[in-house]
Order: sequence, then structure tokens, then C-alpha cells
Amino acid sequence: HKHHSVMPLEEVVQEYKAKLQGHLDPLKRKLESVLKQKSNEEEKITDIRNKMKLDRKDFESDFERLHQFLVGEQAMLLHQLEDRYEIQVANQSSNISHLEEQGAALSRLIAEAEDKSKQDGLQLLKDFKGTLVRCENITFQDPEMVPVDTGKKYRNYFLVDVLMRKMEKVFNKAPRADLTLDPETAHPRLTLSSDSRSVRLGERWRDLPDNPKRFDSDYCVLAVQGFMYGRHYWEVEVGGRRGWAVGAARESARRKEKSSSGSHQKREIWCVGTNGKKYQALTTTEQTCLSPAEKLRRFCVYLDYERGQLGFYNAENMAHIHTFNASFRERIFPFFRILSKGTRIKICN
Repeated sequence: HKHHSVMPLEEVVQEYKAKLQGHLDPLKRKLESVLKQKSNEEEKITDIRNKMKLDRKDFESDFERLHQFLVGEQAMLLHQLEDRYEIQVANQSSNISHLEEQGAALSRLIAEAEDKSKQDGLQLLKDFKGTLVRCENITFQDPEMVPVDTGKKYRNYFLVDVLMRKMEKVFNKAPRADLTLDPETAHPRLTLSSDSRSVRLGERWRDLPDNPKRFDSDYCVLAVQGFMYGRHYWEVEVGGRRGWAVGAARESARRKEKSSSGSHQKREIWCVGTNGKKYQALTTTEQTCLSPAEKLRRFCVYLDYERGQLGFYNAENMAHIHTFNASFRERIFPFFRILSKGTRIKICN
């Protein structure tokens, strides 16, 4: 070994320690990174479980809405089905009445003919021609054919067409609009709540700046938020003794009693409302009477801008109230109108 250099043991030990020490810091940094990743993965598990709970809650809510919707539609379908069968029964009863009348007329004529056939001589000739004419000229009307509707065709049509289209509108996900009322559009007699989510008719006309956005002809107010695309919905609660109207209006809708824009500026509004006695669907030019199954207290307004639809549904059972079809063409704002004191309109959170 005369050509090999020999290192003292202590130097070798120190060299190895230095090498190991050189690896320790990277290993510690790697361990720190692994532990951090582990913590992140554990947080993801927590997030996944929390999301699962939220999704489960949403699923349960959707199915509860679906259940309520189907219960309401079932009641309506059964009512319509009973009406259809009642009409068929009434038509059949009418046929029976006509046949009974014809049978009675025939029985009287047969009795008369038999009586005449037993007579002889002058007695027979006395009224023979009258009886003969009645026998020859009597006419019979066949009963009106009443189609027997088993309800299957109607049921299939309802389930496949009507129900599915309704469900598509109701359950097609649309963001819930977070609305607040715009005080700059409110009629001077209207009083808004501190959070700008409810409105009622005040005692007197307030001294407010007259700006182009403000309604002064009717007790109306718009929401701050407007829409030019997409699907949106909002819930409204109404209460009180008298009338109200809720819907949507074009940005260019007439606000003033005498508009400086000329007579061509129209009240471009689509709404559902009541005067306290009857419900109506109202536009600039049309009024359609509505017959909801129950008094409207809380309902959803559903806007599909691209399809040109503004729908109204009872928020308690998702029963359809009315749908407008229109070409909006510009920004649309949620619209609210109060007809008299004692009425309140509230935007639901």
C-alpha cells in the first residue's frame, strides 16, 4: 500500500457527516413540501365532503320542488280529466234524452196506427190519411257519436309534451337575481324600505328630483339591475288588501304622464297583477284574465331573454301562472307597481 494515501479516521467521519448534512436540508424541504401537499389533500377531502353536503342539499331541494310541482300538476290534470269525462257523460245523457223522446213519439204513433187498423168502415176512413202521413213522414235522428276517450292519449300528450316543457322552464338552471329597488325610478308617493327590497304607497307626495328615470304617472318602481341576455329569475312576495302588478319593463318604457319623447314612446311592460278582485296578465295593448288555483302571495318571475319569454310560477307549488312571449330587443328591468294604500311588494332573498 505504499502508493495509497491514508486519511485519518476522524477526517473520513467528518467528510461523511458533511455529505449527509448536505442532503439533510433538501430532504427537510422535501418533507415540508410533502406535508404541505398532504395537508392540501386533506383540505380537499374536507372541501369535497362539504360540497357533497351542499350538492345533497341542492338535490333534496330540487326533488322537493319537483315533488311539489308534480303534486300540483297531478291535481290539475285529474281535474281536467274529470272535466273531459263529464263532458262525455253529458253528451251521452243528451243522446239518451233524444232517444227517449223519439221512442215516446214512436210508441204514440204505433199505438195510433194499431188503433186505426182495428177500425172499419167510415170510422177508419175518417182520419186514415192523417195517420198514414205521420207514419210515412216520421224521421229519426241518429244519436251524435261521442268518442270514448280513455284518457291514455291525453295522458301521454300531457306527460311527454306539456309537463316536460313546463319542467324544462322551471328546472332549467337560471341564476337567481339579487335585486334591489332603484330609488331614482320610484314614484314620489312610493316609500322604499331601508334595504331597498320592499315598497309601499306612502301618505304624501315627496319632494324628489324629477329625473328622466322617475315614474310620475303611476305608482311604479324598477329594480337597479337590468338584463340584456341570459336566463334569470327572482321571487316576489305581495301582501295587503288591494291591487299590485309585477313583471318586467324595457329600459325605454314611458315613465312620464307627458313624455318629451313624443307619443311614440310606449309603456313597454309585461306584468301579472290584480285590482283586488281579479287577476290579469297585462301588456301595453292586451289584458288577459287569469284564474290561478289559489290566491297569489309569493311567486317566481322567470326571464329567458334569448327565447323572448317571461314566465310566472307560484313559488309554493311551482304551478304555472302565465308566460309572455315577446321580442325584448333592449335592456329589461324587473318592474313593480302598487295600485293603492295597504299593499306591499317585497323582493325575496
